Amino acid sequence: MSIEDIDVFWVLLCACLVWIMQAGFLGLETGLTRSKNNINVALKNICDNATSIFLFWVVGFSIAFGNPFSNPLSVEQNYYFFNSGDNRVNAFFVFQAVFCSTCCTIVSGAAAERLRFIMYPVLVAFIAGLIYPVAVNAGWGGTIIKNDLGVLVEQGFYDFAGATLVHSTGGWIALALIIVVGPRLGRFNKQGEPQIIQGSNLTLSSLGVLILWFGWLGFNGGSAYNFDSDIGIILSNTLIAGSASLVFTLILVSRKGQSPAAEDLINGALGGLVGITGGANCISALYACLVGFGSAAAVLVASRLLLKYKLDDVVGAVPVHLAAGIWGSLAVGLFGDLEQIGMGLSRLEQIQAQLIGVAGVGIWAFGGSFLIIKSINYFLPFRVSKNDEIIGLNISEHSASTDLYELIAFMKYQSDTGSLDGEAPAGMFTESGVIGMAYNHVLGRLRENQEKLIALNKELESANDELSAYDHIVAHDLKNPIAIIRSYASMIEEEGLEASESLEYVRKIRRSTEDALRIIKELLNFAKAKNGDASVEEIALADLVEKALAQVEQPDSEIKPQLSLDLQQATVRFNEFSLNQILTNLISNAVKYSPKAPAPTVIVRSRREAESDIIEVEDKGIGMSESQVAKAFDKHSRLHTDVSEASGDGLGLYNVKKLVEANGAAITVHSVEGQGTCFTLRLPIVPVPVGSDLVGVPQPVSMELARNG
Repeated sequence: MSIEDIDVFWVLLCACLVWIMQAGFLGLETGLTRSKNNINVALKNICDNATSIFLFWVVGFSIAFGNPFSNPLSVEQNYYFFNSGDNRVNAFFVFQAVFCSTCCTIVSGAAAERLRFIMYPVLVAFIAGLIYPVAVNAGWGGTIIKNDLGVLVEQGFYDFAGATLVHSTGGWIALALIIVVGPRLGRFNKQGEPQIIQGSNLTLSSLGVLILWFGWLGFNGGSAYNFDSDIGIILSNTLIAGSASLVFTLILVSRKGQSPAAEDLINGALGGLVGITGGANCISALYACLVGFGSAAAVLVASRLLLKYKLDDVVGAVPVHLAAGIWGSLAVGLFGDLEQIGMGLSRLEQIQAQLIGVAGVGIWAFGGSFLIIKSINYFLPFRVSKNDEIIGLNISEHSASTDLYELIAFMKYQSDTGSLDGEAPAGMFTESGVIGMAYNHVLGRLRENQEKLIALNKELESANDELSAYDHIVAHDLKNPIAIIRSYASMIEEEGLEASESLEYVRKIRRSTEDALRIIKELLNFAKAKNGDASVEEIALADLVEKALAQVEQPDSEIKPQLSLDLQQATVRFNEFSLNQILTNLISNAVKYSPKAPAPTVIVRSRREAESDIIEVEDKGIGMSESQVAKAFDKHSRLHTDVSEASGDGLGLYNVKKLVEANGAAITVHSVEGQGTCFTLRLPIVPVPVGSDLVGVPQPVSMELARNG
């Protein structure tokens, strides 16, 4: 293998390393962007790489290294649609094509997360087809650099591997782009203060930096275009500058008492690598370290300036590639070996030449790209809509979802609708999937609690209804003893009463007072009965019926109801308060809706059938029609307002049924209009507790009682 072949092999090997830097850029940028945009950023890198190389082959290479803007049909010194049989020239084309791709990737990364995908090829078209090739032609020369010197080269400008021509060119275009398209939503608040938008995977970004660092050895090493003795110096300076820049970044950040941000360390290392590209072959190791220090300072200052002027650079392309690139080109004039540079200039003249080169490329790259981007943006907006940016470019631009997006979308749906239905996307092999599993577990507990709350709410509503109903019962039942007290008190006040009569009235007043107090004491028994907590007692039906009738009758009334008892089952086990309320309401209705002459008759029967104790309350009153029977237990149902003078609130029978059902019993009604009504209670048979003192069975009771006051 000849020396020439070794040189070609070296250039091609370095070209492959530079191309691998695209993988580094992909990792760096996708890690620094949010997961809702990472697919878009990755595809953007692939698209940039392919589109830039294609356009550089079509037109860019000829503008950069041939006769710029010559007749495309001319064969002489023209490289449009590059095609050559010379192996060396092909190797040179490959190396320069991946350089062009690097410049394009720098630009697109700065404005990530807000550009329409179709606009990336548009960007690449004027970068690879115009801006970048013209800058290269001015700084490195045409006709494959052998015959024609570039405009800036004639002024003595020196850029070994592209600190200005590749990196600063990309940085200037990136600056123009982020000025035109503006910052991402939420990057700055209303007061203009920067808000942190955390990258989705800084670990991946760190890996990207290492890949870029590895590729940079080919970026600088291949720029020698031969495998000679300078290669070792070039590679060592590259490593020293990158390392020194990261170390100095850490020192600068730590001196301010801050914790080093991952982005600062990442960009610090890359800044040193950019800075050394300008003179990696003509600077000593010590000066390479100083280049690294200067690059670190340039990157940090430029980053803060961008935030000050509300410019949003997602990946730090402008600080790293523009600021460090400018510093790297100026460092060539400050520290470079003038003999190695070979321009025949003094130190001051070399510095002046470097300033001219930096300014010339800046004016062309920034000015030209700003005008082009601004013009295109007027007709074809670069930026996506606000809604698309919020949703994320993975969805809006590629219809490509992610597990994290699906999880967030599911949570947002639940937040918007208030629904706890459905299951979040879950799985054991991704972080989002594990979060989804945990979220589903939380949802399950929430659903259980929701069901409990619904049940408790229903119970609360029911209890409130019961309490309201009980209030009416108490008011209804307190009315009778109070009316008795008032009636007998009025009689006592009358003159001419004998002592025995007054004493009888006082006894009845006392009895009615005790009844009222008993009702008040039992105020909470209704709720207990409803919950099955009320006590079950052995009740003598004859005594209870007589007590209920006493509560119903009015002492000063001339109408004395007749009570007929046929108690085959003399006792029942039930809650006494509840049964008293039930019988009082039923007897009261029987008296109320019976003819006043002759005296109303109420028949009470009891017997045992199978598993139930049966109590019937029957009257010979006005009865009910079939439609009235159907509504007898409805709330607020008043059945006889048109045929009876009796008044009421329509809550009596409704409350009777609630009390009956609350104690596990049942009630039915049978009625014939004009003949009377019979209510039938079916009480559950409750066994006598073991060890009870109850002995014997009470005998059946059959009697006729006339209430004579």
